[in-house]
Amino acid sequence: MKMVVIDDEVFVRKGVISSVDWESHEIEIAGEAADGRRGLELIRTVQPELVLTDIRMPHMDGLQMMKEVREQFPHIRFVILSVLEDFPTVREALKLGAVDYMNKFRMDPDELLQSVLKIKAALEPKNSAMTAEKADVESPWKVMREDWLDWLQGTPNEVYDGAIKSGSRHVVAVLERNQSHAGTSVKFNELHVQLKTFLEQDEAVACMFIYEGSSGWTLLFRMPNDATPDSEIRSRMTAIRHACGDTFSCGVSRTFHRASERMVAYREAQAALRLVFYRGYGVYAYDSDPSAYSDRHSQFMEMGDFKKYLLHLEGHDDEASEKAFQTLFPATVVEDVTVTEVVDAVHAWVSSVILLLKDWGGQVPAGMLSESMFEQVHSRGTYLELRAWCYQLHQLAREMLVAFKKNAHHRHEIQRAIDYIKMHYAEQIRIQDVAHVVNLSENYFSNLFTKEVGKTFSQYLQEIRVEKAKELLRGRKMDWFEVGERVGIDNPKYFSKIFKKYTGCTPIQYTASGK
Repeated sequence: MKMVVIDDEVFVRKGVISSVDWESHEIEIAGEAADGRRGLELIRTVQPELVLTDIRMPHMDGLQMMKEVREQFPHIRFVILSVLEDFPTVREALKLGAVDYMNKFRMDPDELLQSVLKIKAALEPKNSAMTAEKADVESPWKVMREDWLDWLQGTPNEVYDGAIKSGSRHVVAVLERNQSHAGTSVKFNELHVQLKTFLEQDEAVACMFIYEGSSGWTLLFRMPNDATPDSEIRSRMTAIRHACGDTFSCGVSRTFHRASERMVAYREAQAALRLVFYRGYGVYAYDSDPSAYSDRHSQFMEMGDFKKYLLHLEGHDDEASEKAFQTLFPATVVEDVTVTEVVDAVHAWVSSVILLLKDWGGQVPAGMLSESMFEQVHSRGTYLELRAWCYQLHQLAREMLVAFKKNAHHRHEIQRAIDYIKMHYAEQIRIQDVAHVVNLSENYFSNLFTKEVGKTFSQYLQEIRVEKAKELLRGRKMDWFEVGERVGIDNPKYFSKIFKKYTGCTPIQYTASGK
């Protein structure tokens, strides 16, 4: 079935086109247009079976376009995508041939897909539907139905329960497209051909091919007890995967014998598929060892390691920075850390690195921002892919920070603190006061100041006061204890002690020396 999308909002058009794998449903996106006039030209050219269109558009609105299309191509169906809550307008659209109406900013991809699939099914020849209905009565096992997936997930269905015959073993397999092969995703027909080849090699095995969604499929295998061993399903799925260009991964459940066990098997297949994140793309069977799917939670990205990493990232030691990354991102992640925990931790890490770059006046190059950082993190299908992408960002940030440090003496918070100290050294300033001025916590500011300046806040403040005291003493216009008060040290004994610490002599000796 050919379908076109007409909407003046580019993000709506692109969202409709990219949010669903239309090709796998044998639906062709035959074109798109940004207004009613160009939409009408497109429809006349490609003559689609279905048009998804907005109503309010420039040059020609959707209703006028539908009127003209209806006169020339009365068989074309329309689905209205709009934010209008104007029911008279919607009613007019329905009179002109619209078969559905959806709020384009509230609909989800599955809702859109189901609406389009219903229209596609209605356009298919009636004899095909009758044949399928007859086959359903004769053998539910041989008919591919959407509600098989609902049944696997627990929805009661006596007919499908009856398909799980006693004396047979059953296995659920869940397939998912590899995200790294997004541009060369396996087609429905290609996978179906490979499955058919496998089943012909062992006629005792049957397979229910259940389509699940745009990201993958669910399969249900049936094997007589004396036929194909369980391990053969995994090995055959591996062979099928290779034949399809390694474009999908697969999780395989343990064998089950009764319909009541189907939900457990479905969850097992999904759990096995999650191992792809930890072990890489491939075919994995459910591991009956509970440690592989434990509810224990090992920690990923410890907070102490996180803080050390950020300090080393902008430090002077390349080797320490590299080691800090390897500690934060180990070569492998144990499987009792959930994927969500890993992804959330990486999001926090990415945000911290970007903020650090911004603190130094830089930003991530546009080449790494072809899509949002959030999307880039989620587009990595395995931990190794995610870690490799993070290492690339780490190296880039490290190079940029080293370059910044060569061109700028201090990052801007520390430079602001230094400027503040030089202006207020004669006052009774404290480290918490300066930390507040630059919007940093006292502990973080203290560590950062020492790392940046090479001395503690107290040492730096004392040095500034001693240098100012030397200038005043050389002027010989006030007594030495008055100088101490002028530079912020009102205790003469303490002033003399601090002055001698940094100059090697007391204020009186310094004045007498004529330095």
